[in-house]
Amino acid sequence: MAERLITIATFNQPTEAHILKGRLEAEGIPCFLGDEHIIAAQPLYSVAVGGVKLRVTEGDEQEAREMLARIQGGTSEYILDDNIELAPPMQEHVQEVTCPECQSDYIGEEKYSKAVFSISYLLLGFPVPFVSRKYTCYDCGHTWKHK
Repeated sequence: MAERLITIATFNQPTEAHILKGRLEAEGIPCFLGDEHIIAAQPLYSVAVGGVKLRVTEGDEQEAREMLARIQGGTSEYILDDNIELAPPMQEHVQEVTCPECQSDYIGEEKYSKAVFSISYLLLGFPVPFVSRKYTCYDCGHTWKHK
């Protein structure tokens, strides 16, 4: 015989219900959400439907209520503190490009061929980006292609 499902909590937003459902499932308590799709599609129906219902089986009701009280009361052993050390931000690998003539780093980069871009726009009706990396030194005026 199948066990009945007992509603242990209701929520106005499906996201709140999913968070607590995940916490209970992480503790080994199988649980289910009721009316989540109705409220996700029409949030104004939340009051009429009675909110998103977090349901557990009769056998897990007491343990789930205790766990829910600990989580909502802030006494869970899994609450994170503010002293979390974050990983350093990833830095892009930037290749330092300098002018081969004057060794200046005050340069500009042209990623696409302007001629191919313009002609394809006139002939085809849409631009075709043809990748061609060219650099121009703003100090000496030298132009060269990237290898």
